[in-house]
Amino acid sequence: MKSNNRKAALSSLLLLVTLSWSYAHALYIDTSSQGKAGQRQEVKVYYSEFADGTVEKVADWYSDVKEFQLWLVHPDGQKTALETTAQEDHFTANFVPEKKGTYRLEISHTAEDPGEKTAYQFNTFAQVTVGKKASEIPLTNSGPELYLLEKPQPEKNAGSKTFVTYFKGEPMGGISATVFLPSGKTKEVESNSEGLLPIEFAEKGIYFIEATTFHEKEAGNTKKSPYESVWRCATQKLEIE
Repeated sequence: MKSNNRKAALSSLLLLVTLSWSYAHALYIDTSSQGKAGQRQEVKVYYSEFADGTVEKVADWYSDVKEFQLWLVHPDGQKTALETTAQEDHFTANFVPEKKGTYRLEISHTAEDPGEKTAYQFNTFAQVTVGKKASEIPLTNSGPELYLLEKPQPEKNAGSKTFVTYFKGEPMGGISATVFLPSGKTKEVESNSEGLLPIEFAEKGIYFIEATTFHEKEAGNTKKSPYESVWRCATQKLEIE
């Protein structure tokens, strides 16, 4: 009986920890979803708590998260590193799209300081469509381990979007995501067996989507320290008009 009680207590503790991670700070990319060929596209990167809208000053970012690398993936899958400049509470960058199609901005950074023997990996994405028709961008071989990608869709379905969750290059089902609504409420969703994650947008305004995974027994080493577990998140900011 004591053994069963101990297991139940440990399970409850793990659940509480997992729930707290789902509301942890995360990186996100802020840029317009529409761009124009030959015109500079402005990009910002923040480290924020989605639950209450808190934005951290760069000097206070966790571990070495501010040393992230921002990548631009072109419509043909070509990948370019973008230079970023630190401001008080965010980083700025820009690029000039040369042709029509969809461009993807992405970051994947594993903090060098594990917490409680857990490595924290921050992934974030934004998509910019140049022209009227969105296109699907291929995954790159050296891309993030956890993806949250929006599928192209007809404009008439603007009230809903479908995302795909990928883990280590393959569509993965059973990945939980929290949707932070403009009203301040949240809702929980989960990708199906094909990795599809449909989301309805009943309100107008700013949404944040944060998909998370936790692998309790995945040991390795960051640049600085060993770890025994890995927490990953993948985020996107969306503005529904």
